[in-house]
Amino acid sequence: MVTQGIEKRKTGQTPTVGRVISVLSFFIEHSQQVFTLTQVASSLRLSRATIQPILLSLVQASYLYRRPDKSYMLGRALHLLAAGVNQPFSALDVASQEMRLLADELDVIASALFIEGDELVVRERAASVTHLGWTNFSSTRRYPLQPWGRVFMIPLTDAQIVARLDEATPPLSEEAKQIALTGVGFARRHGFMAVLVPEDERPGADRPRPSGRYLSEFVPDAEYPLRSIVAPVMGASGEVAFGITLYGFLEKMTGEAIMAAGGRLCRACERISSFMTGKRFDLEPPAVKIATRR
Repeated sequence: MVTQGIEKRKTGQTPTVGRVISVLSFFIEHSQQVFTLTQVASSLRLSRATIQPILLSLVQASYLYRRPDKSYMLGRALHLLAAGVNQPFSALDVASQEMRLLADELDVIASALFIEGDELVVRERAASVTHLGWTNFSSTRRYPLQPWGRVFMIPLTDAQIVARLDEATPPLSEEAKQIALTGVGFARRHGFMAVLVPEDERPGADRPRPSGRYLSEFVPDAEYPLRSIVAPVMGASGEVAFGITLYGFLEKMTGEAIMAAGGRLCRACERISSFMTGKRFDLEPPAVKIATRR
């Protein structure tokens, strides 16, 4: 057993290799569990200073996955090795954990959105304690792809986006098409889309609606009636595999707070993308000019 420590390994094995094998074996033998650095070090009878660089290196190689709370679990590469087969697997197990943390941290509802035919379906959902009574937010709810699926257009060119919008039924107005392009443009700069509540909508609505205006610029200390933010989880071919949306914001938020929440969502989506594809994603969107209050 790996818990006996690397000293029990047979001779002929260098100490460094033995330690790496011990860590790999430990996580394979406990493939459904999550461990902290201290727990791994204690189980393998090694120091934290010895174990930490090994864990971080294995995370870089996708053999382990490091959760936002700094605990570790089996990564993409070891999932395939532990199963003994080379086949695709769902990233929803990782996404659900990220969504749980987002919902509790930001006091919102988090949903994972997938395309099925010409519809958008919610396959996973996490709600904060504040929203447990919001029964309209079903984990199996379906929505029309237009206009709910704008997050899937982020990797496309403007011409490709317009071509898809031209196929919408019923046809979209030129204003609606421009609104979609505005949302995608904001996402290209910041990594997420932000939808605001229309000025004529009654307050206190307890369900998301497709109507709304996309945030195109913001003043850091100005307040905005935020409806939702959504960011993409990228697939191996550069497509959007699915989107994660956060909604249920109960109060107006400053531009600075919206960007902080969007950045938090982006980092979660980037970790899921890295877990699913084995590719490393930058954790910070490019800087852009922020509007100033006039």
